[in-house]
Amino acid sequence: MGEEVLYFREKGFESVVIPGVSSALAGPVCAGIPVTQRGAAESFIVCTGVGRQGQDVVLPGYERTRTLIILMGVARIAQVLETLQTPHPEDRRNGPSYPAHTPIAIIERASMPDQRVITSTLAHVTTALESNGEQRPPGMIVIGWSVLSLWGSGDVALLNKGAEHDDELRIERWLGGQLWRVTEGFIGGWESLGYSPL
Repeated sequence: MGEEVLYFREKGFESVVIPGVSSALAGPVCAGIPVTQRGAAESFIVCTGVGRQGQDVVLPGYERTRTLIILMGVARIAQVLETLQTPHPEDRRNGPSYPAHTPIAIIERASMPDQRVITSTLAHVTTALESNGEQRPPGMIVIGWSVLSLWGSGDVALLNKGAEHDDELRIERWLGGQLWRVTEGFIGGWESLGYSPL
């Protein structure tokens, strides 16, 4: 929003910004993913995947209790994953590296009829994305244990003491023994609410 406000101000027009629901919150909800969830994620961070003029951004380190939302990062997914998982990129990440089995969702065209959600782990998401054809911008990345917390019968014991010891089994149950899952369409979309897009 800021770039647009400054652009129009430079041209002599003052913008009126009408606040709405941030895509960082609405996009994951459209995919059935809460950004916070009791027993799965206590907080979240939103950041961009690309800095000004294409520069790298410093990403936050891993915290089991937190969801990381990266906007405008899908086109640079390989670089984002490398930054998150490399043991010591002090200049590109603040804090510990992310385990390879950390859940991730790529949400493309959230709330649209052609919405696509690719869920996997950090270890396999690049292959999943490449195996499913062209990217569908706009897209966002959601990383953390909240990604799997509402799937099926749910899993909200992720923050219990010692829960990390069951992570591999938890991932296998969540993905049904596969390396990724692709969900097409906005399930329970606008039509179910009696809304018909123009």
